[in-house]
Amino acid sequence: MTASADYEFIGSKNSYYSAKVRACLQYKRLPYSEVCANGDTIRRAKEKTGSHMYPVVLCPDGTVLQDSCDIVDALEQRHPARPVIPYDPVLRLLATLFETIADDFMILTSIRYRWVPEDTSAWAVRMFQQICTERMPEPKPRAATRENAVRIARSIQKRFKGQMTQSPEIVAVCERQTREICDRLDAHLENTPFLLGDRPSLADLGMMNALFGHLYRDPGAMCDHIHWKCISLSLWIDHMLAAAGESDRGDLFFSDSLAPVLETFGTTYGAYAATTLAVAEAKFATLEPDAEPRQFLGAHETTLAGVPTTFPVSSYVAWKLQRVLDCYRAIPESDRADADRILEPAGLLSLCRTEPGWRLEKRGFMRLAKVA
Repeated sequence: MTASADYEFIGSKNSYYSAKVRACLQYKRLPYSEVCANGDTIRRAKEKTGSHMYPVVLCPDGTVLQDSCDIVDALEQRHPARPVIPYDPVLRLLATLFETIADDFMILTSIRYRWVPEDTSAWAVRMFQQICTERMPEPKPRAATRENAVRIARSIQKRFKGQMTQSPEIVAVCERQTREICDRLDAHLENTPFLLGDRPSLADLGMMNALFGHLYRDPGAMCDHIHWKCISLSLWIDHMLAAAGESDRGDLFFSDSLAPVLETFGTTYGAYAATTLAVAEAKFATLEPDAEPRQFLGAHETTLAGVPTTFPVSSYVAWKLQRVLDCYRAIPESDRADADRILEPAGLLSLCRTEPGWRLEKRGFMRLAKVA
């Protein structure tokens, strides 16, 4: 498919999941218009998808795309030039692993900076009001949306405060591990332009979700740390924001300086990912084929960087991890040893070798069903 008209991208600069889609549209040099995710456009998106969730991409041919990982996959199929998904199976696994950790695990430690502390949570309510009413010219709908935005923001605050153990140990772990990931990414990017080599890939797109909308932009300690201490990481974010200007020349490869980043991923989130797969195994065992699992599978005991805690487990994250396991199984035997040498020191090998007794399939925009 050639780009003959603009894509319409409904998103927000402050949205966790919009950054990946924006960087993909940029790097592929696709003509697009970014539309503010305000009260009007979110209602319009809900009419098309059945959900208020964004980002949403409206394609020139009328196709509607939702969910950042599905959007990137669809854009890759439609526009294979300037590819973001690595051809090499080991690198494809690493890129998908980065995407999944960034999308579904880093959010648990980074989102608390916005919605939990009193000072930043007060700012977040005001910010959310502004996003929801931005560029809404009519006074009455704007006022109603502004009032509704406060209720939604308070609901978000309550949910995250309830989901996250607020013990001093977990708060300290969240802050320490987030800083460590940023510091190790910064060290890697001092000598390697992008996460997997000379040009952007899915790994970079996913990490933009984890870093740009919250940690890099929200006021607070982590924003200050990235801007003051992580200069190479900050420059990388700037390059990804304007990725249309980046060359697609050069190679994708694994650099040894990426190993410490993967090690921090494994140390911080490996147990939680394993818990998610174990809970899914138990919950899905009794489901009949074509049955839809519950979205949330309850709160379960796990560890975060070795510290005991309780976190919610979702069917969606199990589906995302299934994509990682699929990538591992797709690696030819001749290349499997290369993958294992990267994964084992990071503590992620046993996770990738998991053989679940279930399989989920995406149906519609956000619905999941058990197919095996």
